[in-house]
Amino acid sequence: MNNLLLGTIICLLILLENSYGFATHSFVTYPCLRSTSLSASTSSAVTQPVEKIAIIGAGIAGLSLAHALLTPQGSNIHVDIFDSRPELDEKAGSGIQLTGGLVALNEISPTLYRQVADAGLALEGLTSRCAPWFGSNVKDGVELGWQLLELDIQKALRDDAIAKKQKVAEVGADSYKLVTEEGEVVAYTILRGTLQRILHEELISAHGVEVKFDKKLSDLSFSDGGIVCQFNNEEMTEGPYDIIIGCDGVRSAVKQYVDSGAMNERSKSTSSAIYSGIRVTFAIQDGEEKDSSSVHANAKFTQFFGNGAYALTSTYGAGKGKPNAKGAFLIYTDNNYIGPFKRNLDTTEATPAAVKKAAENPDWSQDNRVAKEHISECLSVLQSASVPGKDVSKIVEGSDRFFDLGVYFHNPFSWNGWVREFFDNGSKTGKFVVLAGDAAHAMPPFLGQGANQALQDSYVLASKIHEYNNQQQSMQNSEGATSSSNLKSLLKEYEHMRWLPTASITAKAAFLGYLETGSGLLSNFRDAFFFVMGKIGVAKKVFLDSANPKIK
Repeated sequence: MNNLLLGTIICLLILLENSYGFATHSFVTYPCLRSTSLSASTSSAVTQPVEKIAIIGAGIAGLSLAHALLTPQGSNIHVDIFDSRPELDEKAGSGIQLTGGLVALNEISPTLYRQVADAGLALEGLTSRCAPWFGSNVKDGVELGWQLLELDIQKALRDDAIAKKQKVAEVGADSYKLVTEEGEVVAYTILRGTLQRILHEELISAHGVEVKFDKKLSDLSFSDGGIVCQFNNEEMTEGPYDIIIGCDGVRSAVKQYVDSGAMNERSKSTSSAIYSGIRVTFAIQDGEEKDSSSVHANAKFTQFFGNGAYALTSTYGAGKGKPNAKGAFLIYTDNNYIGPFKRNLDTTEATPAAVKKAAENPDWSQDNRVAKEHISECLSVLQSASVPGKDVSKIVEGSDRFFDLGVYFHNPFSWNGWVREFFDNGSKTGKFVVLAGDAAHAMPPFLGQGANQALQDSYVLASKIHEYNNQQQSMQNSEGATSSSNLKSLLKEYEHMRWLPTASITAKAAFLGYLETGSGLLSNFRDAFFFVMGKIGVAKKVFLDSANPKIK
């Protein structure tokens, strides 16, 4: 990676991070966000409550948002949820960690929280290792490498909760903790498909809402006083709706409208998603039913740094009472790119066959399975990068599912924002199109926060819509009462609350992704960087700042 790119990312990180407390600052101190808030207040007033909402995308963001909207506070809201896939595939996707997002889910539904926590594994800690610079650390014929840092996540979160409790007692501060009143540490690992299954099944059983599959959004229009969704090249229509919420991933169709005010062929052919030049190959090995000893085991992340690549292994909950799954991730640079910049087209470097087959995976769909033949290429990268240990290769060789995809993210400094009022023939309608989850702020996965931030978006966005409806109800019940906020200003409050933490995480995750896949001298710098950051406590602070929820 060139020095210019690394320097740019580091500068961006410094600008966003202020003693690891940046995400807690009020948006009113930032002029670019304050001006947006002022413009929101001049939007046309809407006096009707929000009654009908369409959610586009049935991933973690879309499903959790439906739950959040349909709490008792949203008793008068009708929600439809659409997805372009034929069904949800529980076997698609990797394993994820849940921290602050699970706190938000508990605010949405304690029942859902319990189901998800019981299906996952308690996350104990993180260990980072690297190949030795000199000498060796061989045990039983296997090079174990040097240990760079070890983070006891359970202890770090308990200590943080104690410090917050003391701060509340001293100055009356109020914040969410990642330790419950019963002493449970809110840090788990779970398969993405398992989490989606729980959210989907509970949506049906608790609210009677079925996902409408095979519905690919192709356009939006205005009719009968609301926004109408057109699907499958205008073969089907649904609506009208008061709000359309895009939870449809990094190449969001809804984001095309928010960015440009249209969903024409030109907007559909372009995307604001940035390809990082980093690829992820991951393998999932399902647990065996006979291995009952693994059902109650806890999880631990182990990083293995090599030259130009690194690997990560862990175990993941696959459901209550089910044997745990093992996951191995290999993160490496695309030979055709230097960071996000494409190399000279005349490059003669070979691209692995499986990567060609996978092509670009711009929608980060989690479903980009590749043939088992890619295993040999993966093992070759592990060997050439001198990744220590044998844990990664064991999981790869015994994997049941194998995926390869590119890492994409959104520029958090886009002027387009996450909210756009729908216009009909140049006139304001008081109806809105909004983004959440990856559609709003797709981020590199190197801090494990994508799902967590999506869950937090769901809680905050639903809370703002409920707040607006409560104001409208109060106006109807009290003669002469006036509303203190219009709908657009409350939707903008959601954007402002969630922009700062997600932008900070995006910057830090991008920096870590490029640093962790560095080669040559940069790989040596990375090893030293992680060792020092672990010793002085910065690694723990970065983890805590990302893990703690920002929902109030």
